[in-house]
Amino acid sequence: MSQIEHIFKKFKMAFDRGVHFGNFIDRVADLHGDKTCFILDTSLDYSFMRGDRHSYVEWLGFVNRMANVLKHEIGIRAGDRVIVDMSNRIEIPFTCAAIMKIGAVAIPLNFMLTSGEIAYIASDSGARFFIVDRNVFASRIVSQERIPVVEKWMVLDGSTGLGEGMIELKLLLDEASPEFPPQRKDPDELVGIFYTSGTTGFPKGAMMSSKSLLAAQRMTAAVVPTTTRDIGAMALPLAHLFGFGLWIIALSGGLTGLFVRSFNPKKMLEIIEKMKPTIFVGAPAMYLMMLDVGIDKYDLSHVRIWGSSSDAMPDEVAKIFCRAGGLYIGGKRFPSIFLDAYGMVELSALACLKIQLPGINFPTGCVGWPMPPIRMRVIDDEGNKLPAGSVGELAVKGPCVTLGYWGKPEETKAAMSNGWFRTGDMAKKDRLGRVYFVDRKKDVIKSGGYSVFSVEVEKEILAHPGISDVGVVGVPHPTLKEVPIAVVVLEPNARHTAEEILKWCESNIASYKCPRKVIIIPEEEMPRTPTMKILKRELREKYRDLFLQPDGTCSGKS
Repeated sequence: MSQIEHIFKKFKMAFDRGVHFGNFIDRVADLHGDKTCFILDTSLDYSFMRGDRHSYVEWLGFVNRMANVLKHEIGIRAGDRVIVDMSNRIEIPFTCAAIMKIGAVAIPLNFMLTSGEIAYIASDSGARFFIVDRNVFASRIVSQERIPVVEKWMVLDGSTGLGEGMIELKLLLDEASPEFPPQRKDPDELVGIFYTSGTTGFPKGAMMSSKSLLAAQRMTAAVVPTTTRDIGAMALPLAHLFGFGLWIIALSGGLTGLFVRSFNPKKMLEIIEKMKPTIFVGAPAMYLMMLDVGIDKYDLSHVRIWGSSSDAMPDEVAKIFCRAGGLYIGGKRFPSIFLDAYGMVELSALACLKIQLPGINFPTGCVGWPMPPIRMRVIDDEGNKLPAGSVGELAVKGPCVTLGYWGKPEETKAAMSNGWFRTGDMAKKDRLGRVYFVDRKKDVIKSGGYSVFSVEVEKEILAHPGISDVGVVGVPHPTLKEVPIAVVVLEPNARHTAEEILKWCESNIASYKCPRKVIIIPEEEMPRTPTMKILKRELREKYRDLFLQPDGTCSGKS
């Protein structure tokens, strides 16, 4: 395939208004046929798909077989909610595509959820059907009785000993027809429910249509400067919208994906060096972990494009990886391109994109421009639009926005302001329309009359050479209402004490926003979401009494 043909196919997919999840896999298979769709680090073992490399056409066959089984053998009908809870494996998004194709609603879950959390989501969504794999059932669910709302259980393979009535899908897939015609579907019809990570309490189910899932991802696939030879590597959770969205981008752009089921920084660097992917996308925490291992030990020069989302990416970290990679133009080597995306579950994971080309620098904190046709504005508490440069809540309007929260009309109403979705993120826009992320609204610390933005303080603390990662949160204080504290992870060979780091902070950070206390913890104790974002809610809860005695008086440095 020529590069011109590749570009034509990307734009054809981006602007095809007839694409929805009733025909999405059929369309990409028609466009890219026998081209390798994914390279896997764990081989498949179906009678019709074996090994670690499979084409677009082969994956269409998998989706069609699954659609036939779910509709004709299991009896799933349009509108039924179906939970997909498997260890991080490539079958997750393709199984969801099959569920969506037959008109049912897919609910992919993080495989690390406990049985209690799963039971809550199953009850909240009214899901009667559950697809699992043996590992997740044995380690997380254990017994069907723990999720009583579910009426039919299906395991991908290995049903022995998992309880009466467990249906083994692999046996049915082997016998199913690989033909299932494209379906008619309203692009605004509900196709998936993606539950938030619960950073503010019980998770809410963000309802997604074909339009909300496909619009920004297809446009991103069109504008990112990929070639026919690009291979994109990732080790993200495919049940989370970050990973699920990348899957859509890869298919829409006709790329070959290199999927690694679990992230380990040393293993990932070894895979990049050996397999030579030209694109890598990961969460900021993954980049920091790879830096700790030492990227200078590995040849990363073939990576043309680095990508990140889910959390704020430190500019200096992005520059380090750009220098490690390489972009070759006219025989000359330039630093790699870095793509930094802003999004959240309710925005189908991607709403704003910053493409950092060699020689082009963006101001600190800038997350780029909204992806057309998405619109963004900064509003005050009453929903009024604020002028350029003012900090307020970021509101978004466009096809990427969730249909609302499943079964929660009041929460849905509170999240919308005259048709604009209130993100809960504090931001500002400049006169060029560029968006700047300031902080999560709930993470802004109100201390002694000042507003302290945790993200800003974290960037300053990360300038300390001995600190690998940090979470800054506000905790109650008897006189100042709240004060900031810093929970830090040290670099592998660092030997700094909390007192030394606190003194450094006091010398380098303005007093009104300087942490009142530094707490050092091992990396494995830092609470994180599936995309490795720090769970600040857990840090706030764990250290909420740090400055308070039982009688409410101060108990620490203030």
